[in-house]
Order: sequence, then structure tokens, then C-alpha cells
Amino acid sequence: MGMESVYRERFAHLKEVLKQIHLDGVVITSPANLYYFTGIWLETGERAAALMVRPDREPVWVVHEMFANEVAGADVQKVFWKDGTSPYPLMAQAVGVNARLAIDGQWAARHLIQLMAARPTAPKPVAADAVLSALRERKDPSELQKLQRASEMADEVMEKLKAWLRPGLTEAAVAQELERLWREVGSEGLSFPIIVASGRNGAAPHHEPDDTVLVEGTTVIVDTGGVYQHYVSDTTRTFVLGEPSEEVRAVYECVLRAQLVGIETAKPGVRLTEVDEAVRRTIEEAGYGPYFTHRTGHGVGLDIHEEPFVVTGNEAVLEPGMVMSIEPGVYLPGKFGVRIEDLVVIEENGARSLNQFSKSLADVTIRL
Repeated sequence: MGMESVYRERFAHLKEVLKQIHLDGVVITSPANLYYFTGIWLETGERAAALMVRPDREPVWVVHEMFANEVAGADVQKVFWKDGTSPYPLMAQAVGVNARLAIDGQWAARHLIQLMAARPTAPKPVAADAVLSALRERKDPSELQKLQRASEMADEVMEKLKAWLRPGLTEAAVAQELERLWREVGSEGLSFPIIVASGRNGAAPHHEPDDTVLVEGTTVIVDTGGVYQHYVSDTTRTFVLGEPSEEVRAVYECVLRAQLVGIETAKPGVRLTEVDEAVRRTIEEAGYGPYFTHRTGHGVGLDIHEEPFVVTGNEAVLEPGMVMSIEPGVYLPGKFGVRIEDLVVIEENGARSLNQFSKSLADVTIRL
């Protein structure tokens, strides 16, 4: 199937959903959502742009005239606005002044407020996030191929970093080398700011790299991701500089065991909460329950954090084509932290890891 057919199919699916939930239209604005439906990644800064989709009409993209070349290839009707005029009446007209709307939750409030002002008698809009996420969370073969390549690049970066990593470097220097390595493997950029957390800094899950020097006998959490054709990767390995202490060994083996349990639990028909609970139970049984302080994982695709979320209380059911991280961690205040993360894709028989870089303790130990 050609990509034009893919986009038409996605629009058709969206229109069917809108009919089912009795909505008159949806306003799509985030770069990731726009790309999903048009194949064009568009960031317009402060200028308002919105793709209006109604069940009974062709989609209309209202966009500033300076982006005419960028949107030319989109198989939708275009309406252009100019500086000195307001785009919001054009949007109201394109979607219907009294239509019941769902609006992209990532749209800036200033745009939302002005669109509402241009439709004073319309029903209050609702968030479109659940509708759009439901369409995006099951990846098609083309998307899976891109996510696979993005994860292969992550494995290459980790392999090269491991060969380079040594005591005496600063966290900031490691982050700088990671940026260089991502460019070297052909990444379009970073999917999120790099996390490098050594020693006691590792007890903060989102520590920002600083001038802390890596020393022998400690752990170094490296959490990073790149971009391939707008699809992202996300992986974490915890390296050990020199021979691990008994405590480091115990925590590492606990986190690895929990991560493998999470991957084993993730199958079609299983609820997201069951995966999180299985991982959490494994860590609790080892006595580290209070030190696992975040969810087990999150969906990954065009955005680094998207549905489905692997968290206790999420009753949504796993389906083939879903891609998510499994990333348990244990964070001991004042000591160190350990986190291990792979992306997995749900297939008919279970979860398959998109990352192949080894995570055994022996293979993440840097021999000095």
C-alpha cells in the first residue's frame, strides 16, 4: 500500500470514529498528529495552524501562507491566512460554527480560546487526545520498521559508548559524546534530553548531566534516544565502572529480573495494569519496593511519551502493534540507582524487544 493510501485510510478511520461518538469534527494541530495524517511534519511557531476533519467532508488545513510550500504535498484542501488577518474565523467556517468539536490537547491555550471566541454559540469542545491516541497506538508495518531502525541506532550508540566510557570523565562529557554518536549513526536529532547519572546522582530518575566526575566502583545510568524518519527510540542501560559491590549486584539483578518479568507479562489481551503490577511485585519481593518511584513504561512512536502507559490502574488491554518501554528502576537515596529500559512491540505471541544491546551485569560492567 502506498503512503497516500495509508493517509486516506487513516482519515477514513478517524471519520468513522467521529460518527460513532457523535462528534461533528476534530481539530488536529500537533506536529506528530499532523504528520500521522498527512506525512508532513509542520512546526509553525506562534502562528496558528489546524487541520479540520469532519465526517462528511474533505479535510481542510488552515495554515499561514508562508508555509504553502511545506503543505503543498498534503492530500487535503488548504486555506491560507495572511499576517494582519485572523485565522480563527476561517477555522470556524471550515469546521462549522456550531459543530461539536474535539480539539488536539497539545494546542496552545491562546489559539483554543480565540477559536472558541469565533464560535460563541457552539457547544464546549472536548479534548481529542483519546480519539487520536486510539488511532496512533497500534503501529502499522511501515511505522514498526521505522521504530525498529531507530532502536537499532540506539543499540549502535550504546555499543560505541560502552567502549569509550571510563572513570575520570564528567557526566556532561558523556552526554556530549552521546550527541556526537547519535549524529554519527545518522539520527535526525535527540528524542529527549540525554540523562547521564552517576553514583548518588543515579537516585534521581531524571537527573540532568553535570560536572560530576565518574569514579570507579559506581553505576552510571545512561538514558537516551534518537530519531529516524520522525519515529523515536528510547533506551536505558546502567553501566558499572569496575567490579560491582554486593549491593550494586543485588540491585542490578533485581531490576533486570523485574524488567524481564515485565516483557514476559506483556501479551495481547493483558491489561496494562497487570504488567506494571508484575514488575512492581518483583521489586517489592526483593525488598526494594519503596525505591521504584515511577511507572513501568510508556508508549513510543512519533512522540516519546504517548499511549499506552504501563501504569497501575490502567485497565486498557494490550493489542498487537502497540510499542512501549519497559523500564523499571531502583533508586537508593545517597547511594546509586539502576534502570534498564527496552522498547517492545506487542505481537500475537507476546512482546518482542526492539533493543538487542546486552543488559546482563557482565556485559554492562566496564573492566578497568
